[in-house]
Amino acid sequence: MHMRVLVLLISILFVSCENKQKQQALNDSEKTIPLDLRPSGEKRPIMEFDQPLVYLGRVTQGDSARYTFQFKNKGNMPLKIISVNASCGCTTPKWSQELIQPGKKGFIKVTFNSAGKEGKVQKTITAYCNTIPADNTVGFKIEVIPTK
Repeated sequence: MHMRVLVLLISILFVSCENKQKQQALNDSEKTIPLDLRPSGEKRPIMEFDQPLVYLGRVTQGDSARYTFQFKNKGNMPLKIISVNASCGCTTPKWSQELIQPGKKGFIKVTFNSAGKEGKVQKTITAYCNTIPADNTVGFKIEVIPTK
């Protein structure tokens, strides 16, 4: 019985910390958006990904996998990526630094390092932009095969 309560408390604490981190990133991104790029009801960028969730196949433990998420600005004002956060330190993102004009494409390139991972893994990457809402999430699944 005590173990269930402990697991429940740890779960609540983990979710609470994760939500605080997300809220802090959202607040930080809002503060850094220049006034002329702040969205409104009529004018706003829309970040639309070609594939928001991908399966990257199998990788041998210790190897890296790379993928580039392509997106298009389907809105009517320039899109600016303020920051990009990965769900863990094993995933490193790089992204379009310039403004993405309406109708144009941009990217988020991720590198996943499988060291210390094993089995089926799912990771998320969140781009904080001048969109409504500010957080835009993509993800990938990969299977890490242990070295023999």
